[in-house]
Amino acid sequence: MQLMSNTIAYQGQSFIDKVLENTGSIENVFQMALLNDISITDDLSIGMELKISEATNKRIVELFGEFNRPATALTNQNYELIVPDDGIGAMIIENTFIVR
Repeated sequence: MQLMSNTIAYQGQSFIDKVLENTGSIENVFQMALLNDISITDDLSIGMELKISEATNKRIVELFGEFNRPATALTNQNYELIVPDDGIGAMIIENTFIVR
């Protein structure tokens, strides 16, 4: 079975997502960052094409396909939706603290 690499960044994908999708291991993140002359924390724009290093864990690469891609990047809009962890003092009974 031939592994297909997908060099294009899609919506919601971080650089680490692309490394995992195409090489099977985040251990390759620095190698791919050097190959693409970008930082591992840089945001990817949709449609950005990346150079891919060799797949080191082919079983992981085989998990991903056209309709199954990792996408863990947070936008500023999505970041605002995350509820801060203020601890038990900020919990509301039956809302954020459910008694069963």
